[in-house]
Amino acid sequence: MKSKLLILFVAAVCMLSCSDSSEVRGAKGAYRYKTTGKVTLEENFAGATKADTLVANLDNESGALEVVSLHDGDSLLLTIDQLNGDVIVTRGKMNGKRLNFNAYTRTLEVPLDVTYYDTVSIGVGILTKDTIIPYTRHEYEVFDITVQGFADVYDNNLVFTLDYNGKSQSTERTLRGKGIRSLAKKN
Repeated sequence: MKSKLLILFVAAVCMLSCSDSSEVRGAKGAYRYKTTGKVTLEENFAGATKADTLVANLDNESGALEVVSLHDGDSLLLTIDQLNGDVIVTRGKMNGKRLNFNAYTRTLEVPLDVTYYDTVSIGVGILTKDTIIPYTRHEYEVFDITVQGFADVYDNNLVFTLDYNGKSQSTERTLRGKGIRSLAKKN
């Protein structure tokens, strides 16, 4: 009889130690998300005393987020599947109602309105005049960024506060974004 009680006690302790905390149970699940915000782009030119700074609004980004328990205390696995983009995996840990996740790297396309100038020569007889004509094109610049931050858990929602830091793949620009918001709603 004592051996049966001992086995039941050990089984109960194992089940309790392997079970998820209430915070993990509240956070895990399948979500859809949307991210929006602004970033600052800086470019330093050789010999310049001041960096050229530009603020860009990010395009809304959406996709699916899966939060899975690792059954290791308060540890979670986050899988971020961007619509028409990358799939990113990182780990996180619950601290009360806050989900702290490990920083991860990704690419980010930043929309920019770039102004170009053409010079047109207009001639009448022997007189010619050069005229500068500006035109603007909507383009994207790709950055390799590191994402850091946390998420607060509210019922069936995760509200992420993200910081972006990175460097352009094609120019000398650097990117910084503080307090970028992402809302994930449980399916």
